[in-house]
Amino acid sequence: MKQLAQERHAQTNTAVCMLLLIGIFLIPNLGCNRGPKIVVAEGVVQFEDGSPVVVGTVETKSLAYEGVQATGKIQRDGSFKLTTFVDGDGAAVGEHQCVIVQFVMTEGLTGHQPSTQGVVNPKHRNYSTSGLRFTVPDEGTKSIKLVVAGVPKLPSERRHTDHKDGEGDVEAEKKQ
Repeated sequence: MKQLAQERHAQTNTAVCMLLLIGIFLIPNLGCNRGPKIVVAEGVVQFEDGSPVVVGTVETKSLAYEGVQATGKIQRDGSFKLTTFVDGDGAAVGEHQCVIVQFVMTEGLTGHQPSTQGVVNPKHRNYSTSGLRFTVPDEGTKSIKLVVAGVPKLPSERRHTDHKDGEGDVEAEKKQ
């Protein structure tokens, strides 16, 4: 009888120890956030004059979750949908810095006349100089608005009536 009681006591102690070990490994993982909450994040990129940026990519980095980035291809109407993990899933809730990346091939092409039309100012392609930020709310958003500067026009692209850099009105000068 005494031996039977000792065996039951040993079994109980073993069971308690097993439960404690399981608890030690499971409890820290209960309720833990396994990553950022990703919600719909869409918007538009436009120049200061309101015209849409028609080509390029929006790239963001979350300020709340280090290493979490989202990207979205800019459409012809300036709109974009961000993707973090799965196509179109959105971006992490919270504040983001962003850049606009464009591939504009203009150098080294024989006979090519470069154009600055539709080209985003290079300051917007670097996180430290872009100045572009937005916040994604818990419920997501479809109204992100990124306003960017364009690059200065080349002299060959300026219309004769521009008064930039102290230039006079060429057409008015011809009439005098």
